[in-house]
Amino acid sequence: MTTKAADLAHRLRPLVFRLYYLVRRETPQVQLTLTQGSVLSELLNGGPRRMSALAELERVRMPTMTDVVRRLERLGLLSRRPDPADGRAVLVEVTEVGQRFHRQLVVAREEFLRERLIELDESDRAAIEAALPALTRLLQEDKKKEELIRDER
Repeated sequence: MTTKAADLAHRLRPLVFRLYYLVRRETPQVQLTLTQGSVLSELLNGGPRRMSALAELERVRMPTMTDVVRRLERLGLLSRRPDPADGRAVLVEVTEVGQRFHRQLVVAREEFLRERLIELDESDRAAIEAALPALTRLLQEDKKKEELIRDER
């Protein structure tokens, strides 16, 4: 890694984490763990999945994923149903309550960010907008791995 890239990584990491936690902390939500929120989002974006695919995607063991799904089921956000391709397996999917919850959460988080962005001057907002394609490319490798796991469902 070049010195310039190392310095950029050193400065970017805490900003990304602080921004994420600020948005998460300042918007109303049922206290979902990071993994629970990730599973809910992944199922909304990618459709129903087997527990094993979710565990692999989240890089956790099956008992951990079972606990995650069980908690989200108790909240009414997810449900399980038999996998039509293999009656021994189950598919996990988002309920209507889960869809509503996620929509409300996204709206609240985007509103929080919008309010913060309005406080910035136009040149700062333009700089953030200009950085979005590069930030998106930072996530491309993970996206490829997630797509491979999705294809296994």
